[in-house]
Amino acid sequence: MAMAGNTSAGDLLLLQGQIKRDPEGYKDEFLMQYRHYKAQLGIFSLRPMGESKDFADLVMFLSQVAICYPKDLATFPQEIMDLLDQHSMILDHGLRKTLAQALILLRNKQVVGPATLFPLFFRLFRCPDKSLRQLLFSHIVHDISALNRKHRDERMNRSLQNFLYSMVNDENETAAKKSLAVLIELHKRQVWTDARSVNVIASACQHSKSRIMIAALKFFLGTDERTDDGSESESSDDEAPGATPAVQPNKEDIYKAYKKGTGSSKKKKQAKLKRVMQSLKKQQRSKEGGGAVSFAALQLLNDPQGFVERLFARLRACSERFEVKLMMMNVISRVIGVHRLLLLNFYPYLQRYVQPHQRDVTHLLAALVQACHDQVPPDAVEPVLRQLVNQFVHDRARPEVMAVGLKTVRELCARMPLLMTADLLQDLALYKKSREKAVATAARSLISLFRELAPSLLEKKDRGRGADLEAKPKAYGEKEVPSSVPGAELLAEPDTESSDEEGSDEEDSDAEERVSRKRKTFAEGEEEIGKEAEGDPSRKKQRVHERDANGSLNAEFVEGRENESGEESEGFEDMDSDDEGADSDAEEAGSGDEAAESGGEGADAGSDDEAGSSDDNDELADVIAKSGPDVAGPSEPANDGTPAVNASASLRSLKRKAAELSAVTVAEDDVIADVSADGILSDEDFRRIRRLQAKKALEAAMAKHGVRKVKGKEGDAAPTKARGDLSERRVDPGDLDATIRKKREKEQRMASIQAGREDRGRFGSSKARGKKKSGGASNKEKQKAKMKRAPLAAQRAKLKSRVNRRKDSKGFKKKLQRGKKAWGS
Repeated sequence: MAMAGNTSAGDLLLLQGQIKRDPEGYKDEFLMQYRHYKAQLGIFSLRPMGESKDFADLVMFLSQVAICYPKDLATFPQEIMDLLDQHSMILDHGLRKTLAQALILLRNKQVVGPATLFPLFFRLFRCPDKSLRQLLFSHIVHDISALNRKHRDERMNRSLQNFLYSMVNDENETAAKKSLAVLIELHKRQVWTDARSVNVIASACQHSKSRIMIAALKFFLGTDERTDDGSESESSDDEAPGATPAVQPNKEDIYKAYKKGTGSSKKKKQAKLKRVMQSLKKQQRSKEGGGAVSFAALQLLNDPQGFVERLFARLRACSERFEVKLMMMNVISRVIGVHRLLLLNFYPYLQRYVQPHQRDVTHLLAALVQACHDQVPPDAVEPVLRQLVNQFVHDRARPEVMAVGLKTVRELCARMPLLMTADLLQDLALYKKSREKAVATAARSLISLFRELAPSLLEKKDRGRGADLEAKPKAYGEKEVPSSVPGAELLAEPDTESSDEEGSDEEDSDAEERVSRKRKTFAEGEEEIGKEAEGDPSRKKQRVHERDANGSLNAEFVEGRENESGEESEGFEDMDSDDEGADSDAEEAGSGDEAAESGGEGADAGSDDEAGSSDDNDELADVIAKSGPDVAGPSEPANDGTPAVNASASLRSLKRKAAELSAVTVAEDDVIADVSADGILSDEDFRRIRRLQAKKALEAAMAKHGVRKVKGKEGDAAPTKARGDLSERRVDPGDLDATIRKKREKEQRMASIQAGREDRGRFGSSKARGKKKSGGASNKEKQKAKMKRAPLAAQRAKLKSRVNRRKDSKGFKKKLQRGKKAWGS
C-alpha cells in the first residue's frame, strides 16, 4: 500500500494498526514514514519555534511502532531527548507535551531506561508549563513505585537520589520545588524511606528560597504527626514477635467488678478496670512506638546537631512571617528532643515569647517542652520556668491562662524533674482548691506526677498513702547501666503466669480436693480419738501436728504396738523449731535411737538410718530452723498427762520438707547461674520475661487505681513511663490548651432547657409509662377480668371473716365511746 508523503493522522493510525498485526508485511510503508520523519526533523532543527502538527503525528506514530522495529529505531529515543533538552524553553507547548508523551510511551514499552530518561524529565520541570510538570510528576512517581514494588534496585535509586540532591538545590525555584515534591510523595508512599532520601529533603531546609524551605519543614512536621497517629491507631490483634503481650485482668477481678457489691460500687469498679486497661495500652503503644519498624524522618538525619545549628542561625537572622518562624522552632525542638541534643541558646530565644498575650502561645510552649530532656542542664531552662510561672500562674491571671501555665510546668518537670523546688511545688499545689475545674485539675496532675518522682518535695497531706520518701529523680548526668539482661531475675520466680482460662478450672478442682482431703483427715482423727478414749491396751495413739504446703494444720496419728521384748516399736525424734532447742532435743532423743532401729512408721529407712542418724538430725534441724512455723506445729499435752511435745512433726514429713526446700534452692541457683554464667537466653525465656513484666505492670496499675490491694511495697507505685521516652514524643498544643466554660445568662439557660424538652415525652416515671397500653387487652388480662365462682367453703370462710371484722369494729367503737364519756364526765 503506497502512501503519499503528506499523510493524515487517520492514515497513520490505520497504518499503525496494520504494522502491529504484520510488521514484516508493512515494513516498506514504515520506512517511507521514517524517511519523512527524518526530513521533518532536519527542517524542525533549523526552525524549532515553529508549530508543526505533522511532525508531532509522525513522532507519536514512530513511538507506537518502535517495539516492532527496534533496530531501525535504535536512535529515535535519543533524537527526541536531544531535541527536548536543547530547545525545551522555546518549543511550542503542544509539541513539547507531545514529545514528552512519546518518551513516556517508549519508557512504558521498556525501550528507554529510567537512568537516561529521568534526568531529562527533572530538567523539564524548569519549563513554564504547568500541565507538562503535572504529567512528568505523575509518571516519575508511578514509575519509581513500580520499579521498587517487587524488589528494590539500590543502584538505580542511589543514582536518582544523587541527581535529585542537585535538583533540590537548583536555583530554579519551580524545578527545585517539584523535585522536592517527588521525594516527599515517594516517602509518603513508603517507596523511599531510607536515610539518603530524608537527608536530601533536609538539605532543602537551607534553600535560599523560602517556599522550598517551608515545603521541607512541612514534610518533617507532617511525617512526625503521621507517625504519632499511626502508633495510636495500630490494632493490637496481630502482635509483632517482639511486642509486649497483651495482659488482661483475671476472672476474679472481673467478677468482683460486675457481680459483687451494689450498683454504684460495681460501676466504680468497672470504671477503674477500664482506666487500668487504657493506661496499660498507652504504655504498650509508647514502648512499641520506639521500635525499629517505623522510623520518623527526624530520626534518620545524618548530622542532627549541624542541622539544628544551621536552622537556628537562619531562624535568628530571617525576617519571615511569624508562622514560618513557628514552624522552624517546632522542627528545631523536635530534633533536639529526638536526638537529645544541646542547643543552649535556643531556650533564651524562646523565653522572650513566653507571654500570655503572645499569638499561638500554646504552640510556642509545646516547642519549649519538646526541646527539654534529661541531658539539658537545669540551669539553662530554669529562667524560662521562672518566667512561665510569673507570667501565667498568679491570682490575677485568667483561669485559662493559669491552666495553660500549670500544664506546661507539669510537662517540663516530667522531662526534667530537677527543675522543680520544694517551695515552688508547694505553692503550685495550693491551686488544687481553685474554683475553676481546669485549674484544679492541672494542679492535681502536677501533684500526682511528683507523688511518683519525688514525694518528699510535697507536703505531707499531698503525698498520698504509702509514699516512698526515699524516691528522688536522677542527678544530672546520672545513668543506669544494666549489668545483666533486664528482667532476667524474674525467671527465678515460680511460674505463675498461666492464663485465667487454663487455671480457673484447675484452681476450683484443687480447692475442692483440698477441702475434701481436710474433711477426711479430720474425720479419721475423730474416729481415732474415739478409739483411744475407749482404751486399747495394745495400742497407743500419739497425735502429731503437721503443716502442709498451703500452711493448713493437719493431724496425723502415729500408732505403734508393743513388740516381743515389750519395747515400743514407734520411733520419732522430739525436735524444736528453734535453733537452740534442736540440739538439746536431739540429745534427749538419743536414748530412743534403739527403738528407731526396729523400723516404725516414723522412721524412713529402718536400720539403714542408724549410721547416718546424726547427719540427718543436723540436716533436719537446719530445715526446721529455716522453715520456722511452717514445719513445727504448736505443742499439745498428751492424753495420758505426759508433758507436751516441743515439735511434734514426723521424721518422714521433715525429710520431705528438706527435699522440697533443697530442690527449690537448686532450681533457683541453676536459673541464676545459667543467666549469670553465659548470659544466653532462649526465645522462650525472652517471651516469658515479657509475659512476667506485663503481668507485674498490670498488678501495679490495678493497685494504683485501687482495683486490687497489694501487700507490702510490691505495688506501691505503678511503673511509670520511661522519662527518656517522653523527650521523643511530640507534644500536641491542644493538650496544653484549656477550655473554660463561662457562666451563661438566665435567658440562655432557659433556651437550652426548652430545646432539650422538644423531643422528650411527658415527665413521669418509666414504670407508669410502661403500664400505658396503646392497644386492646391481652388474653391474660381478659382471663383475670372474668369473675370466677369460688368454692362453697371459701365463700363461707370469707363471709365469716367479714362478720367477725364487723363485730370487732363495733366493739372497738363502743369502747371508744365509753372512754370518751368517762373522760368527759
